[in-house]
Amino acid sequence: MGTDYRTFHECPLARVAPTGWLARMLEGQRDGLTGHLEVAGFPFNTAGWRSNRIKAKGHDSKSWWPYEQVAYWVDGMIRCGHLLGDRTLLAKGRRQTDWVLSHPGRDGYLGPSSLREAQGDRYFHCNRWPHTVLFRALMAEYSATGRKSILNKLRRHYVSGAGDYSLGRNVLNVEIMVWLYHETGDAKLLDLALQQYGAYQARYPEHDTTVDRMLSDQSPRDHGVNYNEHAKLAALLYGATGDRRLLKASRKALAKLARDHELVSGVPSSTEHLRGIYSTAGYEICNIADYTWTLGYLLMITGEAAYADRIERAVFNAAPGAITKDFTALQYFSSPNQVVADRSSNHHPHGTGSMHVSYRPRPGTECCPGNVNRIFPNYISRMWMTDREGGLVAALYGPGRVRWKAGPERVPVTVHQQTDYPFRETIAFDFQCRQPVAFRFSVRIPGWCRHATITVNGKPLKRSCKPGTFVRIQRTFASGDQVVLTLPMAVQTSAWPEGGLAIERGPLVFALPVKASRRRDQRDPHASDNFPAWNLRPIGRWNVGVDPLAKIEVQEHPLTGNPWDPEKPPITLALPGRIIPGWKLIEKKTLKVHWGGRDHLHKGDYRFMPALPGAKARQRAGLTLQPLTLVPFGSTLLRISIFPRLEKPSGSSGRC
Repeated sequence: MGTDYRTFHECPLARVAPTGWLARMLEGQRDGLTGHLEVAGFPFNTAGWRSNRIKAKGHDSKSWWPYEQVAYWVDGMIRCGHLLGDRTLLAKGRRQTDWVLSHPGRDGYLGPSSLREAQGDRYFHCNRWPHTVLFRALMAEYSATGRKSILNKLRRHYVSGAGDYSLGRNVLNVEIMVWLYHETGDAKLLDLALQQYGAYQARYPEHDTTVDRMLSDQSPRDHGVNYNEHAKLAALLYGATGDRRLLKASRKALAKLARDHELVSGVPSSTEHLRGIYSTAGYEICNIADYTWTLGYLLMITGEAAYADRIERAVFNAAPGAITKDFTALQYFSSPNQVVADRSSNHHPHGTGSMHVSYRPRPGTECCPGNVNRIFPNYISRMWMTDREGGLVAALYGPGRVRWKAGPERVPVTVHQQTDYPFRETIAFDFQCRQPVAFRFSVRIPGWCRHATITVNGKPLKRSCKPGTFVRIQRTFASGDQVVLTLPMAVQTSAWPEGGLAIERGPLVFALPVKASRRRDQRDPHASDNFPAWNLRPIGRWNVGVDPLAKIEVQEHPLTGNPWDPEKPPITLALPGRIIPGWKLIEKKTLKVHWGGRDHLHKGDYRFMPALPGAKARQRAGLTLQPLTLVPFGSTLLRISIFPRLEKPSGSSGRC
């Protein structure tokens, strides 16, 4: 086996467990959609990968499409099951994966015959793509169980079978090929990955995700999921070959994504296609999962703390902000600013006037209900890593623990991460060791933290805590040792297009929660008492601007139960704002929509989120200061998180 150029490696899934609020988050998934996604209907109520072709009455299903969505669900369900030790979730997920493993073709091909034989389908460029998604669940199974048969069967699927992986999304199988190469050392897998990736470059020179285009300064405008998934492949191949041009391509691809598309909640503007940064921009929920998954690979390959910062920002803001807090409903498209979310309030270019921004078990698509189950299990899976020398790395933060074997003698060590992060500033790492053992323990200093401190057993560690780096602690650890990392979280404001202003503290973005009229949508065929669909319209004030120099008071509250509960936020910010009377919902009775190559005229009661008000409207803002209480972005359903920037008027009363 050749040189491994990766900086970090994931700890085996069986050795990782969430505690505290992260455990409660996964329990909510288990009791909510992750454990019961069949309530969302097709294709989750079918035999899934146990069937050679998934069909449903009234669905003109592409042969690959339903398998992709079921596979997202299975991946999230199996990871969630392992992290919780939940046999019911594991049994439900394994009904799909075990069937696939136990029914290979004569040549070792795994999966439905319809995906093997899809060459006559005009969507053939995706016929092998769903395998990538399902095989991630098998990666998790192997990580948790060590079952060598998984490696053997996946290896035979790729090496012995015939398939063109250079077509469209099919090339994403390179992810699995490279993983298998690292696990087995079989050079045939790396050769296949390089050959297919090279053929993809030749076939699609105009695509945003070829190496040449990623290396260019050209702004990407690809489909969001496509771009997020493809952007990591070059870096994965670098990890196996050391070809730095490949690493440079992936790094630049993600840098351009942040530069041109990343919104305040940490996710690129991607209502299907990448859209740029503007005040009413949003993102597909699939991209929260896919973007953070790709960033996780870049974190492991490069060892750069900035990728971990970006993961936390997306997971702690965009993810909880796109779901109901009991995990029974989600959005298709979510936005930093959204003050209406009903069955006809989608203001985005894709599906304007539809239910896409409303919260329901199936908000107008099947992909997001499947993919949303992956976000938090993936995050927890990658909290703990090891470095090239066998040291332990605390890569991502949150309550949890890892069991690990340290040093040449493989001494059992358990490390507990005791914290209420990101709602609190302190993280305590408590060590339990069967015997004293020397190893290196690394902690991350986020890029936003300017005055981090570290103590070891109560004594200050005299080491530079430079923002955006990992600090390495080399010592002999024993039971009872404690490393405490303190990350002071200063309140900061950031500037956004159209005169927008956001308020942040640590990895959290803060938003004004908008009081809503909350009504169940009785017309939704996928809704039920336990999994309702919601129509939300604003009944509270939301049309406020803020002065960037306003005094902001941080208020901490007890953290109990679900920290994203809108009624019990563990931290709030108090500040003054002013009403902007001209900033109102856009209301329409007729709507022209271009779809299928022609225009359609629809009638209804349409209410849409407006852009930030212009300069003249801001000048008419009220003089009386209004008291505002902001909560974490993830604690909201309706919200304003990009505020119109106001200057203090000379005639202001100065009173709240």
